[in-house]
Amino acid sequence: MAVAAALAALAALGSGLAQEPEPSPDPRLRRVQQRRANLERELERLRRDEKGLLGEVERLEVEVRLRAEEAREAQLRLERTNALLDQTATRVRALSASIEAERPGLRARARDLYKLGEMSYLRLLLSVERPADFIAGYRHVTALARRDRERVGGFRRDLEEMEGQQAVLQERTREALEQRAELVRRRRALEAERRRQTERLTALVARKETHAAYVEELRQAEVQLAGLLSGFAPGTVQVPIAAFRGSLPWPAPGRVIAGFGRRRHPRFDTYTVQNGIELDAPAGSPVAAVHEGTVAFAERFRGYGLMAIVDHGGGSHTLYAHLAELSVRVGDRVAAGSVLGNAGEREEGGRGLYFELRRNGQPEDPQTWLAERPGR
Repeated sequence: MAVAAALAALAALGSGLAQEPEPSPDPRLRRVQQRRANLERELERLRRDEKGLLGEVERLEVEVRLRAEEAREAQLRLERTNALLDQTATRVRALSASIEAERPGLRARARDLYKLGEMSYLRLLLSVERPADFIAGYRHVTALARRDRERVGGFRRDLEEMEGQQAVLQERTREALEQRAELVRRRRALEAERRRQTERLTALVARKETHAAYVEELRQAEVQLAGLLSGFAPGTVQVPIAAFRGSLPWPAPGRVIAGFGRRRHPRFDTYTVQNGIELDAPAGSPVAAVHEGTVAFAERFRGYGLMAIVDHGGGSHTLYAHLAELSVRVGDRVAAGSVLGNAGEREEGGRGLYFELRRNGQPEDPQTWLAERPGR
């Protein structure tokens, strides 16, 4: 009997594990997995194709973002497992309460039947004194026997399900512990990658020769960008952007961390020209078009990372660079406020969200076009 009961419990456990409905997929997890896959492909391309200091900086940036997405994925997996763990623990508590509530009544009923001895239901039926009451007595005894069977059957099912749920609880606890350890490893890898990036960026500006080479590569990237912009066919104008000078919405939240114009390096007495502004936009915040137009460019560009360019017609373009991901494709028609992508994480000393505005190929200070922010 003990062997048969154990086999029955194992069969119920296997059935419970197989039939337990899978929770609906977490859309956040799907998005993180997609971003991670995109970053892995991009990192492979950069390692294969990009050379020089600028390529190295971009690789470091993508590696940090990849490690961040890996840590975020591990965090979401742990949250999902913890939610399932709580759900299973709640079911185990409910089953345990049900079993404990039912146990005294079943014990009392078992004692009553034991006192009646074997063929207890038949003896109850034969105890009816008047033949006229036999039919009613038969119905009563039949209903009583059926209720007893249902109570005992329900009790057994609760016991078997609780055994199965306790096994699931143990398995999910093990998964949660493993995923917590994985999250710790991912976070340590992210911190190590961030330190490596900071050390390398510091080294780039610590030596004059390396710094000069890096500045030259940035200048060449700017020349290539100017060539790209000059190659766009003139866009059609519906609502000219010039009418909104001084009132355009900001592309993203965040303070300006690098302004427009010529900048001097305090150590090496070298100058660079910044044709746009950098914003300290929070990681993951949406980056929006400041005016309606057509997406003329949407991919990675050397020196600018993931970049979107919107053609507003009449020779006016806005440029949004160092994005974490893009939400648009070339040819998309966008309205003011349409999301073009998301801002990436900015490490200490790293680059923020970059925004340019050009008219007829010439850069203009974006802050003279953007609306005044309260408190400025």
